[in-house]
Amino acid sequence: MLLAVFTLAGCSDIERPIRVGAKDFAEQQIAAQLLAQTFQAQGIAAEVDDTKRTGLGAIGAVWSGEIDLYLDYTGSLLGLSGEPLAGNPAVSYAAAEQAVAPFGLALGPMLGFDNDYAVLARPGSAAAANPATLSGLADAPRALRIGMTEEFRARARDGYEPLVRHYGLRAEPTLLVGSTPTGKDQLYTALLDGEIDLAIGFVTDPQITEFGLVVLADDGDFFPAYAAAPVTRAALLQRRPPVAEALTTLEDRVSTEAMRDLIAEVTTLGTDPYDAVARFLDPQLSPTTQSPLARPFSIAVGGLDAAAGQAAEVVLALRKAFPGRRIEVRRVHDPLTPLLAGEVRYALVAGPELFTLAETGGRPERGDANALVPVGFDLLHLLVRPDQASATWAAEAQLGVGPATGVTARTAAFLETGVEAAQARLVTNEATGLAAFRAQASQVRDGELDGLLIMAESGHPLIDELLTSGLRLAPIDNWRTSGNRLAFPFLQPVTLPAGSYPGQKQPLRTLGSQVVLAAARPDPADAIGVVGPGSAAIGQNLPVAAGTVARIREALDVDVRLDPSLPAALVAFQPPPERRDGIGISPVGSLANLAVIIALVVLIRLYLRHPAQPSSTNGR
Repeated sequence: MLLAVFTLAGCSDIERPIRVGAKDFAEQQIAAQLLAQTFQAQGIAAEVDDTKRTGLGAIGAVWSGEIDLYLDYTGSLLGLSGEPLAGNPAVSYAAAEQAVAPFGLALGPMLGFDNDYAVLARPGSAAAANPATLSGLADAPRALRIGMTEEFRARARDGYEPLVRHYGLRAEPTLLVGSTPTGKDQLYTALLDGEIDLAIGFVTDPQITEFGLVVLADDGDFFPAYAAAPVTRAALLQRRPPVAEALTTLEDRVSTEAMRDLIAEVTTLGTDPYDAVARFLDPQLSPTTQSPLARPFSIAVGGLDAAAGQAAEVVLALRKAFPGRRIEVRRVHDPLTPLLAGEVRYALVAGPELFTLAETGGRPERGDANALVPVGFDLLHLLVRPDQASATWAAEAQLGVGPATGVTARTAAFLETGVEAAQARLVTNEATGLAAFRAQASQVRDGELDGLLIMAESGHPLIDELLTSGLRLAPIDNWRTSGNRLAFPFLQPVTLPAGSYPGQKQPLRTLGSQVVLAAARPDPADAIGVVGPGSAAIGQNLPVAAGTVARIREALDVDVRLDPSLPAALVAFQPPPERRDGIGISPVGSLANLAVIIALVVLIRLYLRHPAQPSSTNGR
């Protein structure tokens, strides 16, 4: 009997399922499922231990046998063991392997992705200017405002203080957040809003892709490598060779971009990590949920919409208004095309994009999209050579307008019918987005074009770039307000304040239009009634519920009303909350109205009352 007991005890570690642990954040939960499902696919029983551990707690749990393995990062392991940190992933892996060996631990193969720290800047900011390097920040004109997690602030070897000392930065820790999804949202919102200059994140953060953030190059080799690899007991690998063989199938299996997408699916969409990993390992699997959370909110934005401007505000508002819904952003040169084709639910457009020019008469006609919520305001910028006369808009002039179907070309077409002595030749470019305008800016500098028009929000980084390259802003002041204001009410004469751009010493007259979130006008034959955001599963071009519009408006925190000249559905003109709270009628007025209503009721009853029958002659 004693022999049997010892035999079973020796086999217990072989027969029980492999227990996979994780630290307390989304990437670790995904990694735990990745390891467990890989074992299960190889016929090895495995289960995920849901206990959320710290880095030191996780490695202690492996050593004590509470769990069999978990995913860690080479830089973290070297930091825990007190060994020198290494920037090269291969060197860091070899050093971490030697560091854990005296404790009877072993590393599995590197999975292919890194969890490196990243210093991030919003597009178009001074910190993101080429070349976007950390050493280039040393001569910043003022102290840099940096946001980070409290954990990074406290790190002694590769945290905030060592980073500032390494690069000689003048900086201040302006924003500290927790290492939670809420903290991350707060950090990136502050970066996009300009409240901080830099944010310390991770290369696997999905916000990098979502908002087009710029990763500053660590040209001084400060940050160590954090290559991802499983940590397990060496004895376990020796006793159970199939476990080691299963781990080899994961070598270079997950890229940093793939892990970023998985994290976005779990944290933004709300997908269970098990389902997300199962579909990653087997793309043929269909989604396990058909709930509205599985259907994304899709929005098209123009190629000129700055990632840190109005487009970012809309994306953040949608995420706030509909938590758990995945927000898909399509950047195209003409947002109306995918909107009207039913490929996206919403589009970010300026007023002129909601109209078309009539074939005869040159009058604006309503298009096929409705404005829902005001987002911002775009201005028409006219850029010319410094030595050029101000009378640029003339019959013989040639003006660049970017892509043929872009918002600038559409706006310029309306102006051609209204600018006095116009009929200038509008020149389009086959390229899309910023490339089209950069190419035409070169033509302006070379004298091939007389000017370049760009419809964009004030302060757009492209305008800054072109002004520093030798162009200047010119006014558009010959817009005839008499008649044009009636024919084109969605184009408003505005003044660009002095100092809006570098070198702009005088205010400039120009035109602008409200920017709105728009939806396609539904066909009454497609659907009946008002449906909500869940309708995206059965077609994008369906009516938008009034509640949906209200939630988006509240999330955007807009006070301005929708421009009444824009085509819009009735739900877009809901009164603001303060108007809905009370109708504002005095008690005297209410009593007068009540008296009138009572009088009407009495008159109607008298009118409908049957006349009395005459008395009968026979006495009945």
